[in-house]
Amino acid sequence: MKKVVYIFLLFSSLLFCQNIDISKKDFYFLKGNIGSTPISMYLYIDNNNLSGKYYYDTIKQIIDIKGSINGNTFRLNESINDRVIGSLEGEISDDMIFTGNWISADKNNTFNFSFSLDNNYPINKIRIINAKLDIKDDNGSFESSRDAVVIENDKNIKAINRISLDIDDTKSIDEEKVIDTLNNLISSQYNTWKETIEENDKFNMQRSIEVSFIDENIISFSIYNYSYAGGVHGIYNVQPNIYLISTGKRIGLSVSELIDDVADIDLINLMRSKLTKTMSESDFFDFESITLSDTFDITPTGIKFIWPAYKISDYAHGIIEIEFRYSELKPFVKQDSVFMYLFE
Repeated sequence: MKKVVYIFLLFSSLLFCQNIDISKKDFYFLKGNIGSTPISMYLYIDNNNLSGKYYYDTIKQIIDIKGSINGNTFRLNESINDRVIGSLEGEISDDMIFTGNWISADKNNTFNFSFSLDNNYPINKIRIINAKLDIKDDNGSFESSRDAVVIENDKNIKAINRISLDIDDTKSIDEEKVIDTLNNLISSQYNTWKETIEENDKFNMQRSIEVSFIDENIISFSIYNYSYAGGVHGIYNVQPNIYLISTGKRIGLSVSELIDDVADIDLINLMRSKLTKTMSESDFFDFESITLSDTFDITPTGIKFIWPAYKISDYAHGIIEIEFRYSELKPFVKQDSVFMYLFE
């Protein structure tokens, strides 16, 4: 009898999993030039849609990009603070070489460009797999969306596989096994919700992953988590996962790995000035007692410190983030920090 029940449950689970939508998008780290100026690009390709950001290596101001592919041609609009400043139009070869023309928004300036995968970097392609289930009926609504990561590793470097295994809790670098794990996780969530639907008619859980920084030494993933299973509002946070590419070891778990003296008065004053650029002192629970957050992320332009909702201010202000440019933070960084090379 137990065997029959097990087979029935297994069959039901497999049948249910067919309702979960699976999608994939690829991340590429590209290097090249616009005109004679070197650039670095973080590009996502989702079917025929393009998105991401790039920066000039000498300036390091983030420029957002968004566009589409049509056959082997593409167009990207670029913007800063939602203002379109130009476009990139050209062709993509089969081996991911992008060539064409950069055109300013006023059409007065044009430069040739070329960018492609740089095989000198140990990581330059990542697949992000998403599983999503969205059900709305008379009983309530259930929505769950979860990302997982598989890093391309043609050379089968153990450290890179170690990062893939750690980043998303699926414990696999095989795409089909990752998809099975995501299906099972969401199926379990749904079954639990159905059993308790009288207590809560709404369920929403989201987990998305994107690359916040990559170079020859370090890769950092920004993980956004949101969950709502009853109550006044949901709970959300941003969790950076930073890894040494050479070993696959996770780093940056404490600000003590980065900063020599978190109580340095000059550092505290700099932090306070950044916190009050968009908020007033009265918006915080106890402004004078705020210390530098233990949670920080690496970006192409600097170090971002992150306080979760409720940590230093109320829920309405949400997650609070400030960024120090590398030149600003350099005087306070430990000389033997694994991050020190970023400031040189």
